[in-house]
Formats: sequence, structure tokens, C-alpha cells
Amino acid sequence: MRDFHYYFRDYYHCGEYIEVQGDKLICELSSKYALNQQFEGVIHSDRIEIVSKHKEFVERRFGLGNINLDFEYDPELAEDGYVLKVEKERILIAARNKRGIQYAVDALDVIAESRGGSIRLPLVAIHDEPSFRIRGIIEGFYGEPWTFADRLDSIEFMARHRMNTFLYAPKDDRYHRELWREPYPEAEFANIRTLKQHCDERHIDFYYCISPGNDMKFASPADFECIFRKLRAMMDIGVKHFAVLMDDIDYVPKEENAHFLERPGLAHAYLVNEINRFLQESLPHYRLVMCPSEYWSYWDTEYKKDIRETMDASVLVFWTGYFVFAPVIDRKHASDNRRFYGHDLILWDNIPVNDADRGRIFMGPVRNRYSRLAQHGHVGFVSNPMNQWELSKIPLITLSHYMWNSERYEPDVSWNLAVNEFAPELVDAMTFFCANNDNGRLWFGRDEALERAIETRDVAVVDRHYQQWASVLEQLQAWNNEKFLAEAGPWLERAQHDIRLWRAIREALASGTEQAKAAAAEQIARSKEQQTRIGSDIALRAAERWGLCPQPEPTTEG
Repeated sequence: MRDFHYYFRDYYHCGEYIEVQGDKLICELSSKYALNQQFEGVIHSDRIEIVSKHKEFVERRFGLGNINLDFEYDPELAEDGYVLKVEKERILIAARNKRGIQYAVDALDVIAESRGGSIRLPLVAIHDEPSFRIRGIIEGFYGEPWTFADRLDSIEFMARHRMNTFLYAPKDDRYHRELWREPYPEAEFANIRTLKQHCDERHIDFYYCISPGNDMKFASPADFECIFRKLRAMMDIGVKHFAVLMDDIDYVPKEENAHFLERPGLAHAYLVNEINRFLQESLPHYRLVMCPSEYWSYWDTEYKKDIRETMDASVLVFWTGYFVFAPVIDRKHASDNRRFYGHDLILWDNIPVNDADRGRIFMGPVRNRYSRLAQHGHVGFVSNPMNQWELSKIPLITLSHYMWNSERYEPDVSWNLAVNEFAPELVDAMTFFCANNDNGRLWFGRDEALERAIETRDVAVVDRHYQQWASVLEQLQAWNNEKFLAEAGPWLERAQHDIRLWRAIREALASGTEQAKAAAAEQIARSKEQQTRIGSDIALRAAERWGLCPQPEPTTEG
């Protein structure tokens, strides 16, 4: 990462540097952040070690560090914001919270340059703060949930990319949705406890989400007690943030629910208010988020009116844009929905989730999000990733850039930085793979040269495309990222099949023999049976356009 002016909000450097001896920055800490200087376990870095001058062993060995580091508390900074100044004699970090301190240390690691026995630092001032107060990931997709190892890795990933929020809401966790009344089995609850602890260690806010809307009885004290019992168990392990998800349910009140609360908006506001009252009585500090059943759309409704007029104003509201998978989220839609709901919003962006299109993976950047959502009632932005955690990382890196500094975000710049970070030794091959797995639900552009080649029957252009695919496959399959290869395997196999299909098509066109045409027809039939898809199906579409697909036999009526 060398594009500092893109990565940081404000970066001031006039071309001067200092050089300190050693393979690490050993920073002697002098802090005015707090009287209780307990920073052990707060700062994480491989190349930066912080020792306090107030520690006895440091006082006895004064001069242990190779540079001085001062921490200061600055209440005027935004949450998670910081100021980092590298001067000739010291480094100064000012922040409002410990997360801001960590981000400043991370920034120091980014700008530090190892030079064989020494570290060079620019004399620089960085003023950095996020566009959104809440930034992170919601594990909210259908299908196979992430493994416990995936979740732990996602926490590390978020901490490295200036995200601060993890919402636990896998649709196929039965105790989150289907069996919401029942307590978690001991082993599963232990995993949630460990996950929460890991979030605490990495300065990530953990949210437990519950989804009772399918069969909640709103007039039932017993049902409310089931919810409260579930939340109490979470509070006992330190959880302070919660979400009530009413998405993807039949939300028309029926039977006793209809007698008790006639409209769904009133019912959902009542449910959330009761949970909010319980949290107020139980916790001195917490956050509650609600996902409405009408979580997408761009017009006002009776449901939204009931939410804005009856649900407690402190509760945040999720929405996904004007559609479940919104190609564009502009100023008007954002501003209108803030007004319609009457609550501060968190954008639940369904990028790069693929649970509605399981034959695809989506490796492109986030695009077409208004640069100033935060100025229109949006306090947060969270991404719903794919079931494939490792494959989600490239689009998530671009999302992390947008979350931190939406005003400066450029999709293609972030995409390039993400690929370079994820696969620095395979940038060209990985860029090609990602470009052929862009998000077709949100980005409708196609490769114009290939589209022209199909129209004009330009065999050479299509041939070069599949020659490149063959080279890319060889490089990717030799890569030592086992997790990537396991998750991408079905799509690598599909690409290999498309290469075989194209070669059969090319042979049929060149020879014109019935045998070659039959071989091509066999490959075409196999293509149509494939569960996975790559790109815009160039080979198959070429076969169809060029008359190589077998035509159905005409039917005769007796």
C-alpha cells in the first residue's frame, strides 16, 4: 500500500524522512491519554513494539526504544478517528478511543519502510477519520454458515481494514431463526463466547441478532420471556449490542396477532420497543438495530409510517437500498428513506452475497453508492458477504475503503489495491479471474471486444480470451492458498470446461466435419448442465450465435 493520499483522509508530507535503526520500531511510550496507562493487549502490530517509560524495567534501561511515542486524548476527533504526526524526535498519536489508537499504529506500520537493518519514516501529519460510525460485516446470508475458523479470520480481517462491527445473523443457524425460543447447545454457545472474546481483543463490536418474526406471538408473555432469556445469556458473556431481524417473513398479522395488533408495522414496533425497554433496564450502555420486513423500496408505506411514529427513536434501522440487490443507491433514495423511517439508518449492502445466485461468485468492487450517505441519516454501512469467506475478501477490501472514506472512494482504484493485497504474486491472473466473476446483479457491463467478436464471428479474439484463461488457470491452480482453491474450485473447473468447449467449437468451425460438430454438440450439452457459471458464457453464446447448437426436433401432431 503506497497510495497514501487515497488510503488516508488527509496526508501531509513535504518530502523529508527520518531513519531509525533496527528491524522494528521500539517505541518508548509517554502518554497523556489516561492516568491508568494499561495498553498491554491494546496495540497489535508485527513491526511496532510499545514499551512504557513508566515501567520499572524501562526506567532501569532508559534508551531501550529507538523512537519516542506520545499518546494524547482528543475529544474533538470523530469516533475511531486519529491524528498521527511523525516528527524528527518523536511520534505523536492523538485519538478519542482505543480503536483510534490502534488505527494510528496501523497507519504507522503502513507508512514505515524497511531498509535492511533500519526503518525509514516520512515526516508526515495524517488526519484520518471514518465516514461511518458503524462499519463492518453481517453474516446474514442463506445457506451453509461460515465455519468457526472463518468467523475468527473475519474478525482479524476487519481489524486490519478499519472495520469495527460484526453482526452474527446466519439465516441457517437454527437457534437464531427457526429455534429462536430455545437456548443454544453448550458447544455452539461456547463458540459464540469465544467469538465475542476475540472481537473484544481486536476492538470489534459484536452484535447478537435474533429473528423471531416467523412465528412470534406478540401478545404472549412467554414468547417475550424466551427472547429475554436468550438476550440475558448473551449479556452474561459481555454482549452489549443486539439486532432484531424481521426480514424475509410473511409479516401480515394473523389470528391472535391480528386481534392484538392489526398492522405489521405496529406489531414490529411493539416487539422492538419491548426489547428496547428490557435492554434499558438491563444494561447501562447498548445499541439496538431493527431490520424491518420492508427493508427495501424507495417509497413511503403504512408500515414505514407505523415504524417512524411508534418505534423508539434510539433504535437504528437497516435497509438494503431501493432493491434487495441495489445497482445504485443515490442521494434521493437515501434521503427519502431516512425521512420515511424516521430513524437513523444502517445500509445493509448485499454485496458480495451470492445466496440468491449460487452458481456465481462475485469478485468485483462495490460501485454506485452515493459518496455522502453519512450526511443523509446513515450512521453505518455493513456488508453481507458470500458463503465463501475467502472469496469475499477482495470485494470486502473495496467496501472497507468506501466505509472509511466514501467521499473519496473510486471503485477501480480500490479493486486494484484489493487484488494486490490479496494475491501480490498473482496480480494479473487474479485480476482476470475477478473481472470474469464480476457482480452481474449490480454491474451489467460486458467485455465489448468479446461481444463484438461474437457478433462478427471473430474466432481469433475469442481464441485469445481462452488462451488467457488457460494461462490463468495454470497459475491459480499452482498457488499455495489452499482456502482459495477449495472455495474457487467449482468455478475453476467451470472455466476449464469452457476452455474445452471453446476448443471443440473452434475445431468444428475449422474442419466442418460431422465428427467435430458432434463433439462440439456434446460439450455444449454438458455446458447447459453445469451448476456454476463464469463471465457472460462467451463460448456457449458463440456456439448459439454461430449455429453450432443442435436445434430441437420438430414435433408432429397425430
